[in-house]
Amino acid sequence: MESAKRSMIMNRSKKVMNNKFYVQSIHRAFTIIEEISTVNDHGLSLSEIAEKIALPISTVYRIIQNLVAWQYLAEKDNGNYVLGFTFLTFGNIVKRDLVLTNYARKYMDELNQKTKETIYLAILDKMDGDLIYIDKRESHRNIKLAAGVGTHNYIHSTANGKCLVSKMSVDKLRELLTAKGMPQLTNSTITDFSQFIEEIKSVREKGFALDDLENESGVRCIAAPIYDYTGNVVAALSISGVETNMEPELLKNEYSQLVKETSLSISRQMGYDGG
Repeated sequence: MESAKRSMIMNRSKKVMNNKFYVQSIHRAFTIIEEISTVNDHGLSLSEIAEKIALPISTVYRIIQNLVAWQYLAEKDNGNYVLGFTFLTFGNIVKRDLVLTNYARKYMDELNQKTKETIYLAILDKMDGDLIYIDKRESHRNIKLAAGVGTHNYIHSTANGKCLVSKMSVDKLRELLTAKGMPQLTNSTITDFSQFIEEIKSVREKGFALDDLENESGVRCIAAPIYDYTGNVVAALSISGVETNMEPELLKNEYSQLVKETSLSISRQMGYDGG
């Protein structure tokens, strides 16, 4: 098993080195991580790592210390290095998102069929202080929205963003938005923190959020939060489209109920028993 994995590492390493975007220091760091992953139960010593990747101990030591600082690696009492807790955190995030998208898939399809509009599933990226779209259903109409899966967007100007932070404290919201900023994206963008807090209070009361031409000119959006079994907001689901198809009355009446019901169905799949 170990020899097969080492062979895979070598093949991947050769392929990466032939890539035109090859960066030596990054390549070396990931090679070290890969080597340690093959024996992570007992880890590898500094000299063992240096021998396996054919680099001077001093070079390997510098790279390892950076990886330890970021908790990608950890040093055991015997001096060997093993994978760090960052990988556990990332693994849980990936696992959660895969579970979420699997649960949400059929509900997004149904909402897409009912409205013919673009449907987004978004989560909060706390590190960047914004949101990221993890799934999307394209509109059936002629005009398509540009943001795709993996695209980041602002919190303060999007319906999804407002839902994702709807249970945060005022202090936490201030910290988040101060770090990221509240730029004026359109004439309708909320850039005043006090006004944004009032908007969040409305989201809590109504169970949905609106982006009324705030993030992109000519585009409206309505979203509702998705909860997990603990009652925490883990994602947001939205209906987005051009303003000619997304009249305010349609959003506040028919679409608000649709998106809330759909988000609640997904939440229940995640173990949520409220609502």
